[in-house]
Amino acid sequence: MNGLKAKSILRKLKKETESRTYTPSGRQIRSLGIVQEGDRPFDANKIKQLAATLGIKENDIVVLSYMPKLSKAQKDAPGVYSGKGIGWNGTLKTTTLKEFVAKDFDILLSYYSEDRLPLQIVSGLSKATFKVGLIEDAQSFQDLVITTAIDEETLFINELEKYLQILKIS
Repeated sequence: MNGLKAKSILRKLKKETESRTYTPSGRQIRSLGIVQEGDRPFDANKIKQLAATLGIKENDIVVLSYMPKLSKAQKDAPGVYSGKGIGWNGTLKTTTLKEFVAKDFDILLSYYSEDRLPLQIVSGLSKATFKVGLIEDAQSFQDLVITTAIDEETLFINELEKYLQILKIS
């Protein structure tokens, strides 16, 4: 991603971040979105554990994986995107990205360990009610940051459950 395009995306992300406020929905958790690095995904078995912990069905979890480069087979695969799907000013070019960002998840889990603009813009533009991440970045659009290593899913799930109880989000 070239420098000017990245700056235009960062401006969009900053604008979205400044205008966002967390408003508790007061309803039970029914859906979860996960934005993740495709080369370091959330373990599939741990997703089942997470669903059980949150009291939701597995099919109420939507996973979106970022890959720096897509193979021919991945280009049409659902739930996968690359930086090419994001245009100037953070414009989302693909249906997959537009649908994911527009979905009103009860919780969005930004499960990545590096500040990568294509991951940040999807997390930042998401219409999710409550946003949880692993890292606190300069464009802090997360409502809750749980600092764990990317491969410590069980610890992350336990911490998430604890904080959701404390915050009375269930």
